This record gives sequence, C-alpha cells and structure tokens, in this order.
Amino acid sequence: MLPEEDRKYVLKSAIIKLKSARQVLGSDIETTIYIDDYGDKYCNITDTKLKYKNTTIVTSSVSITKNDFTYIYNPEKKTGTKSRNKGNFNPMHIDFAKMDAQSLVSNGISKTGESECLGRICEVYVMDNPALEMSGRYEVWNKIPLKYFTKIGTSQIEMYAVELQENPVLPVNIFDLPKDVEFIDVANPLASPSEPALSDSLLNLPSEGK
Repeated sequence: MLPEEDRKYVLKSAIIKLKSARQVLGSDIETTIYIDDYGDKYCNITDTKLKYKNTTIVTSSVSITKNDFTYIYNPEKKTGTKSRNKGNFNPMHIDFAKMDAQSLVSNGISKTGESECLGRICEVYVMDNPALEMSGRYEVWNKIPLKYFTKIGTSQIEMYAVELQENPVLPVNIFDLPKDVEFIDVANPLASPSEPALSDSLLNLPSEGK
C-alpha cells in the first residue's frame, strides 16, 4: 500500500464514466476511467462513436499508467507507445492530483468557487492561458475532474461524468498490457519494447475525465 504522502487520490479505487456533452468532429465520446492503489494504477478507455447511415463505427483508445510509465494503444492495432512520466503539464489532460498552488497559477488556472456534480461538492477551476490560446472550466472532486470544458484555438471538448463508483471491485486484469502489442518508447524509437528506454520522454497524461 502506498504511503499517504504518495497517494494521488483519497479513494483507494474508483470507476468514473463520462460522456461528451456535444459531438467532436461528428462523433460521440465515451470514457471509462479505472483507478487503483490511490492512483498508482490508472486506466483510461475512450470510445469514439461515429454514426454512419444505419451503423455506428467505434474506435477505441486505451491508456494505462503504472510503474512510472504511460502506455497508449488501440486494441485493433499491434503497436503502441510508452513514455516515462515526468510530470510535464499537458493542457488536454490536466492532472489536478499533481498540481500545486504555484503550478496552477503558472498555467493560468484559478479556483472560482464550488458546484455540485453527481451529488458531490466539487471545486471549480477556470483556465485562461493566452500563450496556449487555451481556456477551460473544470469541476473537480477529490482531485478527480467530474465535468470539464476545454478549448484550444478553435478546438473544444466538453465532458461530464454520468457515473462514479467509490472503492469498487475492479475488473480483473484491467491494468494488464496486451502481450500481442509492441510498445515503442516515444523518446527512443529504437529501444526494445521489453526494455526501459535510455532517455525520458515528455509526459502524455491519461484523461481524467471530468
């Protein structure tokens, strides 16, 4: 069990399900997040659903963070990427569990009040970062975003939680990496996927949803 000072979240485990409030490039987005060991293990499964005539085309993306690495892959493909977690700021997937007061201010994020989402009182943060041409609003409960709106340039996404399970029994092997997928280190493409890379890569944080 992680020492209390190393825990990202108050909850030992959680399952959060989110949906897009509006379509993104004509597609609906659904995300399920699995958290275990107070955030030491993290899995984000995102399904992009595009309706075409009488069918729905689903594209999935999986992001798993554990052992100081983040692994990203598409279940339909045989290759994926891995990157060592360095704590770099990722504007598309803000990790409030790692943001202290100074980093919030330096990235144009400020707390503005409180709101309620899924019966839980959330802290509300807004972002105004002209340097990144970015703005946003985030409703965060125990460092877990349950609702958010992010805009970068002309692109924007709005997600909201439809279900939150506190300390549930998680699916077996949800944090296991598929054996038939080759993971290439994004900082060292020539490195063997079975061996640690020689150099670190920029952090590609999983979506915490909102």
